[in-house]
Amino acid sequence: MTHQITNLAAEDAQALRRIIDALDDLEFAAVEITVHHRRIVQIERREKVRFDKERGARSRAFDSVTTTSD
Repeated sequence: MTHQITNLAAEDAQALRRIIDALDDLEFAAVEITVHHRRIVQIERREKVRFDKERGARSRAFDSVTTTSD
């Protein structure tokens, strides 16, 4: 039983480390943690990229796609 508790503690520590990693360097994002039967089974990170309002997302995206080299 002690071995089982040690394994659970190691799994919990690993899950917490992954959650912290998912939260690292976020500006506009969401982290979703899925739990089944009291165990973390999935961590999902969704991040949004926002552009400045002056130029707008369309013109900035267009500039990066249409750059050409001579």
